[in-house]
Order: sequence, then structure tokens, then C-alpha cells
Amino acid sequence: MPRRSSLGVASRLVVLTAASLAFAPPPGQPPRGPGANEDFAQLAEGYTSDFVEGPVEAGYRMFSAPDFGDVCARARADEVRSLRATPARVDGHVGVPVPYAALKVDALDALGVLVPKVPIAIESEMWSGVLDVRQDHIGGDNVTPKAPGAIKLRVRTICDAPGGETFVTLTVVR
Repeated sequence: MPRRSSLGVASRLVVLTAASLAFAPPPGQPPRGPGANEDFAQLAEGYTSDFVEGPVEAGYRMFSAPDFGDVCARARADEVRSLRATPARVDGHVGVPVPYAALKVDALDALGVLVPKVPIAIESEMWSGVLDVRQDHIGGDNVTPKAPGAIKLRVRTICDAPGGETFVTLTVVR
């Protein structure tokens, strides 16, 4: 049997390792989809609209880890290519809770056709004094503005699928 050079075997291992790393996602990032953004913090999770320009359904915690894969499969999350917010601006008043249902977000496939009820996260910009985001104050299906101003909300898909994200500006007055 011919003897292989240890240099040849080592070279092949280096090439195979480099090739496999080239296709691996960056550390700390999901394999697909928009992923986390350190400039935003999660307020709620839920579903995109059930009909075109319909409201989202969201609350503080809506999914359990053991069932989440099945939830994403039933939602056809792998078909989603983008999210669309209509309108891209929502108005609020200091001290008056803003229901997450005020957000109208559609999940769309590659042809622009609605994919109903896809799991999402609703996130707010970090380091803003506009919303009361204390953990003991954001339970339920709404968030309460505590100061006038504008804050950007990020809505993103959370399944391991291509997915998408969109932004809604919440403008708060007294």
C-alpha cells in the first residue's frame, strides 16, 4: 500500500477546514434571517398579520422553545422574503398604552403574496427615554410611552428562515 505524505494529508485538512468555515454563519448569528441587532431590545413576540394590512398579534412571551420549530413550519416561515409595515408611523400619547395591534405588518413571499401569521419579534431602539421598557411594565399586549419624542420599532422574523425586517416609527406627544 502506498504511503501518504503527512504534509499532503495536513494540506487537505487545512483546505477542508477553511472551506467549511467559509460557509458557517458568523459566531452569535442565526444561520439565516435578520438576526439580533445590538441597537434594539425585544419588547414582545407574536405573529404578523393574518390578512393584508391587518394588525399583528403580540405579547410579552408567546412561544415556548420546545414547540417553536413546529410553529415556524406551520407558519410557512421559510417562504417569507420581506416584511411590510403599513403605515410606517404610529402615533401615541404619554401615559396611554399603545397596543401592539396598532402595528400593521405583513409577511410577504418572493412574489409579494401575504404569508399569514409568521412569528416575529417587536423591538425598540436602545437608550431611548420615550418608552417605559422596565421589564415589570412591558407584560401583556402593549407598551406605554413615558415621554414625548420618536422611537424606532424594529419588527423582524424570528424563525430559522430567510425572513425579513421592517421598521415603524412611534411618535409620542403629550
